[in-house]
Amino acid sequence: MRALRSLSLALDPDWIDFAVRHVDPTFSLTRTFARVVEIRRETADTTTLVLRPNRRFRGFVPGQHVPVRVLIGGVVHERCYSPTSEPHERTLAITVKRQPSGTVSRWVSDTAALGDVVEIGPAAGEFVLPPASTTPLLLIAGGSGITAVWSLARAALRRRADADVALLYYARRRADFAFARGIEELSARHEGFRVRFLPQSPEDGEVAAGRFSEAHLAESAPDWAERDTFLCGPAGLTKAVKRHWQSAGLVHRLRCEAFALATSAADASEDASRDTRGPTSVSFRRSVRTALSSAPTLLAVAESAGLRPPTGCRMGICRTCTCVKVSGTVRDRVTGEIDSAAGSRIRICVSEPLGPVTLDL
Repeated sequence: MRALRSLSLALDPDWIDFAVRHVDPTFSLTRTFARVVEIRRETADTTTLVLRPNRRFRGFVPGQHVPVRVLIGGVVHERCYSPTSEPHERTLAITVKRQPSGTVSRWVSDTAALGDVVEIGPAAGEFVLPPASTTPLLLIAGGSGITAVWSLARAALRRRADADVALLYYARRRADFAFARGIEELSARHEGFRVRFLPQSPEDGEVAAGRFSEAHLAESAPDWAERDTFLCGPAGLTKAVKRHWQSAGLVHRLRCEAFALATSAADASEDASRDTRGPTSVSFRRSVRTALSSAPTLLAVAESAGLRPPTGCRMGICRTCTCVKVSGTVRDRVTGEIDSAAGSRIRICVSEPLGPVTLDL
């Protein structure tokens, strides 16, 4: 009997993982671990980590994102990043823009070292090219949103070398355009790939391109209404582009991915004005608690009340924090949509209470 118990223990996947990872930290029978094998600085605040995952990794489709889990200060933090490597490569690259208050992005930029090991989850997301489509593409990227869009551009041109692809790329300054050299080289090789870099701030006597406008479309993609459009960027850019497509009745031709909450000056001002509202009552049904808080999101309210709901990216991408809203009205800080329906499922990391709310937490 003792021998059987020992054999059962020895065959337990968790026990095997625990034993072998003392020798190889990337080994696992059930989980995907990856070692940092290269670190590249793309811009002053953007870093690429090249990871070599174990054999558990099943790959990705360009435009998808992968959850990355990092142990920092004894706590596991998870964020989602779009791979910037090619799907066929043995290594996996993620490119991260440093955020002043970003726990994981600051680790990537300031602390990550060769040999470090992180855990990655399966790729997910529907921000991918339609299969076998020959429709011309319009790609719009802002800031770190270029990671997913850059993957889509290369995938489209890999599928068809003569693909018709127009890219509008917004960044604060010229020095902030990640992958600029690679984008320019790809454009030089493919006549149908047309790129316009749009810096927000003037430099060296240049006139700033400013925010997204109809003029940018007219100059770079006058046939934009006939193109399948993919958009990835901050909330301000997303809001402006969506408004234009909605006014034209073409929102069904627009596919969006959001990598961050509002960061532009106008959006920050808008958020500041919302934060001046009085405290809101949020009730947690299963925990039998009620909190009165002015925190900007329901996740922040829950955590301030001592709850620890499941979270992942904390940016509205991975949906780990999704739960049932029993009652109340909330606003999605990424899409701007208002939800007053009872029993709807919401992402509490990006949901702002607009009045008393009850959650099934």
